[in-house]
Amino acid sequence: MDLTGWKGGLYRYGNCAMKLAFLNLLWLGGILIGAVLAGFFPSTVAMFAVIRKWRQNGDVELPLYHHFKEEYKREFLKANLYGYVWIIIGVILYVDLLFFRGIPALWGTLFSFFFFILGVFYLAALLFAFPVYVQYDLRMLQYIKNSILIALSNPIYSVLMALGFYFPYYLMIKVPGLLPFFGGSLIALPLMSLSLRLFELLDQKARE
Repeated sequence: MDLTGWKGGLYRYGNCAMKLAFLNLLWLGGILIGAVLAGFFPSTVAMFAVIRKWRQNGDVELPLYHHFKEEYKREFLKANLYGYVWIIIGVILYVDLLFFRGIPALWGTLFSFFFFILGVFYLAALLFAFPVYVQYDLRMLQYIKNSILIALSNPIYSVLMALGFYFPYYLMIKVPGLLPFFGGSLIALPLMSLSLRLFELLDQKARE
């Protein structure tokens, strides 16, 4: 018999929390299986892919382990390439910023400000990196290009994405015991949910 009222709501929220905790454990396990360096990106892609299925189908009862494992295996190489391209871009921007900050001349200040702004754009685009990857079937550079364009052309959603990342992150810092159970999945959930809403709006505009 289905529960109704506050009992039904409590059950649904509790069930979702358990699913998120299990997904987070799968995410951590996938990272460890890939010896961290090779496991982080495919495991994160698989986690976002599962949440995308949840949000699109409204069904948290999908075979979570099976879906996660299939996504992890299928995207292992491509996700690693994708992730490390983002890292290389970030390292280049950071090194350039440090270099120009060390120059006391005015042109050094101007260039350091320029690379600081690029760094802000980079971080905004990075919030969309995994949602774009699991939502669309594109070439490698197109994923990065679209993430940047989406972030820059939708500043309100970029701010919402930043808040969606920050509040779960802040909660994890304040309650470290939550990290093993929700450290990744509780951050991925708002990022993927906000992105799906934005993707729907963009698709509607494209059809008009």
